Amino acid sequence: MATASRRTGDIELGRRIAARRGELGMSRKDLAEVTGLSYPHIAQIETGYRMPSAKHQPMLSKVLGMSLDELFGVTDDLPVEPLRMSAPPIGTAPRRGGATMHEAVELATQEIEALPVSVRLEALAQVQLRVMQGVATDQARRLT
Repeated sequence: MATASRRTGDIELGRRIAARRGELGMSRKDLAEVTGLSYPHIAQIETGYRMPSAKHQPMLSKVLGMSLDELFGVTDDLPVEPLRMSAPPIGTAPRRGGATMHEAVELATQEIEALPVSVRLEALAQVQLRVMQGVATDQARRLT
């Protein structure tokens, strides 16, 4: 017996993609062909059932003629809350200069894997969105 899959996408992102695709006069089939994604995958993204992978996000934004900020609806008025980790891995001491990229990835992975399986993908999607918001905020600060 098959079990129902949990939605891990973002309905607003899906609506932005569908609206822009419509503005460009593209069908889902057209978008699938241009991006190399399957029609069902495009449909799942547009209906908020799945998030596009990090690998496919730049391609989608390019094909749709949108920046990643526009695609993800990142604006300066969105609050950006830091990700709080419960504790560093056993046997490591906190560093004064902050974590290296490898350490940050390891900490985030451990925290997400400690969650119930049913919410891991949603947590990963939210971390990804917050990182994108942080990058956009940092870029905006550099421009001002």
